Amino acid sequence: MDISETVPPPASPPASAPKRALIANLFGERSEQGLDLHGVMNVLRRQRTVICACIALITVVAVAVVFQMTPRYTAEASVILDMRKTQVVDMQAVLSGLPPDMAALHGEMEVLKSPAIAERVVKKLNLTTIPEFNGRLRSPTVFAPVSDAIQWTKAQIAPLFGAKQEAPIISDDPIDAELKSTTRALLSHIDIFNDGRSYVLKIRAEAENPQLAASIANAYADAYLVAQLEAKFEAVRRANNWLNDRLAEMRGEVQASDRAVEMYKAQHNLTLSNTGETVTGQQVGELNSQLILAAADRAQKESNLFQIQGQLKSGGVAAATQVLSSPIIISLRQQETDLIRQEAQLATRYKPEHPAMINIKAQERDLEQKIQGEIQKVVQGMAGEVAAARAKESSLRASLQDLQKSSAVQGQTEVELHELERQSDSNRTLYENFLNRFKQTTEQENIQQPDARLVSPAAVPSAPSYPRTGLLLSLAFLGSIMVGIVAAFGVERLDNGFRTGDQIEKLARVTPLGLVPALKTTAEQPYDVVLSRPISPYSEAIRTVRTALRYSDIDNPPKVVLVTSALPDEGKSVFSLSLARSVAHSGAKALLIDCDLRRPSLSKLLKLEPRAGLLSLFEPNASLQNALQVDPKSGMHFIGSASGITTPQDVLGSKQLRLLIDKLRPHYDLIVLDTPPVLAVSDALILSHVADTTMFLVRWGKTPRPVVLGALKSFQTNGGDLAGVVLTRVDFRKHATYGYGDAGYYYGSYGKRYAGYYRQYDQS
Repeated sequence: MDISETVPPPASPPASAPKRALIANLFGERSEQGLDLHGVMNVLRRQRTVICACIALITVVAVAVVFQMTPRYTAEASVILDMRKTQVVDMQAVLSGLPPDMAALHGEMEVLKSPAIAERVVKKLNLTTIPEFNGRLRSPTVFAPVSDAIQWTKAQIAPLFGAKQEAPIISDDPIDAELKSTTRALLSHIDIFNDGRSYVLKIRAEAENPQLAASIANAYADAYLVAQLEAKFEAVRRANNWLNDRLAEMRGEVQASDRAVEMYKAQHNLTLSNTGETVTGQQVGELNSQLILAAADRAQKESNLFQIQGQLKSGGVAAATQVLSSPIIISLRQQETDLIRQEAQLATRYKPEHPAMINIKAQERDLEQKIQGEIQKVVQGMAGEVAAARAKESSLRASLQDLQKSSAVQGQTEVELHELERQSDSNRTLYENFLNRFKQTTEQENIQQPDARLVSPAAVPSAPSYPRTGLLLSLAFLGSIMVGIVAAFGVERLDNGFRTGDQIEKLARVTPLGLVPALKTTAEQPYDVVLSRPISPYSEAIRTVRTALRYSDIDNPPKVVLVTSALPDEGKSVFSLSLARSVAHSGAKALLIDCDLRRPSLSKLLKLEPRAGLLSLFEPNASLQNALQVDPKSGMHFIGSASGITTPQDVLGSKQLRLLIDKLRPHYDLIVLDTPPVLAVSDALILSHVADTTMFLVRWGKTPRPVVLGALKSFQTNGGDLAGVVLTRVDFRKHATYGYGDAGYYYGSYGKRYAGYYRQYDQS
């Protein structure tokens, strides 16, 4: 019984499956449920060598670099901006204290970062003699070329991103140049910062010597406090000198302005009241106030009159306030109400034509006429009040205009007088302020104090702050893991070959027929393994391909099969020979024809004497027995070929070859045609119309995907029937890491269960 008959046919892909992109994601492909974590883990497992190499390399380099670094120590001193001022006298300082806001705080931070403070510290501690700060005294280190190259690169790149570049030090005096260079180096070792919650400024100094770090921080704080005192003393001195000169000038200006005011009053005979105004000015002010009140009263009365006139036209004047407040109208309304009540009582007993009803109606009309007459009187009275208000306003306005005309000339003189008085008062006030300020600054010169005080001096650090060995090595290790993962996925992305049947199905839209493993040792050829070890993984893979081929067309199983590939060296001849031997070894009849008329190789693999083979069958009176050879190991029949023909396409596309195949078809269960690569020559494309179907071979992980896709497209364009693709020379153990449920994954994950059986069978 044929062992291949016990193997169930492979499940064909569902016809309703949606089409996917030609470029599939090899790892971490997103599915409907989300990220494929299993695929990611498979990538990491496949590329574990790359990851481990990155981790080892980066960690070793990090350890070497960290332990080559010179340790540095950081000391910290704190000063606080003192917003509480000690006032010996009630006056403001010439150089005022700092305002309690963040702008002043940031300003003082910039003062601390200034080269002037740093230069004081350099001179005080004589830092020009220390190699750490004076680059001329440093001896070159092993990393000097690297650091110099890094600094040069930073200097070239920084301007491109808008970074401020330090100007080179230019000085004719070498001592001054050395001082400036040391000052710049010190600034790079100083950090001034604030916690954002208080007025405390922290001064951090970094140095290779812990004592020196503490000395620099304390010297910085002292230099800052001294600089504040010196600035205040200098400001007081300059203010006193300037005030003394200015007071003499201002004294003469005050005297001259006072004399000008008195002379102007005498010339224009100006008399002022107790309030400082002229009599005419007071009268104009009073009339103006009365005119404003009269205009307001007139406007109010006109508004009331216009309102009641408008209501009179619309018939609603009876509800006006002036009407409702009239005593006569109130009395008439009361009488009208009584008549309406009486009418209502009579209406319950008499009809409208009754004399009593007619009489009371007449009384109501008479009463209504009286009310209307009183309303007219009210309106006429309001009109009279409006006329009186207008007359009063006109009178006041005329009096004001007469008074303004009479005081126009006097107003001009008053304006000039007021200008002279203001100038005199301004000069006097300014003179008094300057005189008081001069006295204050004279008193303050000896009581100046800085706006900051030392909170805590810097202590000598006990441990280095740089490098933080544990942190750097941890970061380097974590970074190496990340780099390794990125490198692993990068290597995975660069893999341009086919690794699984699922990839072939997604990208090429072709059914995968199976995977043929690569043999680890060269002691035995694959086509011999199918005979010597029939249940080995390689033999099982060949039988799986046979089964898939048989069920590729259940109604008409293919008998004539063409084997080809995209490029040479993909295992076509070895696979063709292995397939034919496997069929023959199972008891069926198999025929292998070498159709590679350019470079025939099957005769060498079978170690048979070369004959004219296939070409001889096209000659007149050709004998099949002369061209046919038998493989002594398996009983397989074989027809070889000889190289040297110049037009193989004519031979392979001839009618004689088709007749030959039709003649051989009834005598064999399987006829295998071994052909050249598709992209090299067109022989396989021609023979595809002779064969029942074609098996396309792709070397596992080797043949580029675009090449395979191009060859398949070319094959399908020419109308050949394609049974599917076979991956050859597969490393099953690596293939198992892709996590696909095919034969390769099964062998890689569970094949060890049968390893003992394989060894036992091989030994037998």
